[in-house]
Amino acid sequence: MRFAQKPTPWAARCTLRRVSNAERELRHARASEAARAAREQSGVAADQPFDCILTAIEQNFELAVIIAQLNDDFAGALVQRGPFSIALIGATDAPVRRRFTLAHELGHQQLGHGPRFDTAAKIKDESDPAESSANRFAAEFIAPQPAVERFVGSLDDSSPTLDLVCRVSNHFAFSPFAARIRLQTTGLLTDRTVIRQLDQEIINGAARHCFERLSLDDREDLCAVPLSATPRLPAALEDSALADFCAGRISAAEIASLLGRSAEQVERGLRRPAS
Repeated sequence: MRFAQKPTPWAARCTLRRVSNAERELRHARASEAARAAREQSGVAADQPFDCILTAIEQNFELAVIIAQLNDDFAGALVQRGPFSIALIGATDAPVRRRFTLAHELGHQQLGHGPRFDTAAKIKDESDPAESSANRFAAEFIAPQPAVERFVGSLDDSSPTLDLVCRVSNHFAFSPFAARIRLQTTGLLTDRTVIRQLDQEIINGAARHCFERLSLDDREDLCAVPLSATPRLPAALEDSALADFCAGRISAAEIASLLGRSAEQVERGLRRPAS
């Protein structure tokens, strides 16, 4: 009688990797489905960009948005306390990053992930299932596949160059790197050599010169509020403890007691700039 061979460690690792990939794709599919449902709830057609993503979110979801000067490494947070769900967005980030972070925090809310404190590094951590899912939600919410396909199809030149990446970035008002990834996930960019080249150009700062050459200007929306005008507070939170903290009227210990966190965590994540 022949017995099946025991899988080698390498084969076992491959099997685990296949399961992991399948699970990841299932999570991404669920996140994309949730984003499409949220898009429909927002009232903005799936083949159009947002005029102002912050306005659309505050008007159509139970989520209030604060843009404030946080710790330099702190990108955003989802706080659920009392009657409010609150997205805290770092004001020192560029508007294109603020928009993606806001959509990312909405993703955490819509996917039921609970309160989150996100650093820039944590948001990029694709090995974290919640962060990976929130990223997929954000990309699908900001730039649904029909909208990306329609926009790219409307261009005279849709060849996979940095010009295309920057035009997509400008149209949907998110970062060039997010635009490059979105072109890949929609299947409009598949050549890995080209992808690596585009990533290197973005890292080297070539996108900024491309924007200037193409005369592409960022959207003037509420996410583009200047740093000097922050904190940006929604009317519903003008008299809240979080608003008081952002304006310097209460201490980290006081806000920590309201958030169910330690004062040290609040100071690390929500550190006010030095006066």
